Amino acid sequence: MMKLKGLLLVLFVCALNAKAQDYFPKSDVFDGKYYSLNKMGNPGQEVKEVFLAAGSPGTTKMMTLSLTEGGMPAYFVFDEAISKKVKKAVFRNRMSMVFMYDKNSLVMVREKKERNQAEGETLVDFFSKDKAKVAAMTKEKAMEYATQYAGEF
Repeated sequence: MMKLKGLLLVLFVCALNAKAQDYFPKSDVFDGKYYSLNKMGNPGQEVKEVFLAAGSPGTTKMMTLSLTEGGMPAYFVFDEAISKKVKKAVFRNRMSMVFMYDKNSLVMVREKKERNQAEGETLVDFFSKDKAKVAAMTKEKAMEYATQYAGEF
């Protein structure tokens, strides 16, 4: 009887852990070169390939995006509360939100506005390790995907 109670307790704890899934991507699967739907970078130096990495320097879970391998990255902090609510990884910084689309793809939305402007243009991009997924994606589909979660912020 005691063994049965112990087994039930172990099963209960395992079930709780399965529900409390961590949506932060594993770097060995996540990190690497991604293809971009849009060109990124300064005029004349635009690229359609970026380098993404996930990590936890110190206690902060984050993602970095670089236009060149080893280049100066943009940083995005993992939003654990929203990720649990929408059941997928969500990253954000002051200007952008990034949502996992599937295991090797993401959607990024950001607002581009000039200094002292109240509103600006909403830009969307799609990144994937799979070039065929990028070719099949449109800005409209990526925006539609991101707006599903807009109410969570």
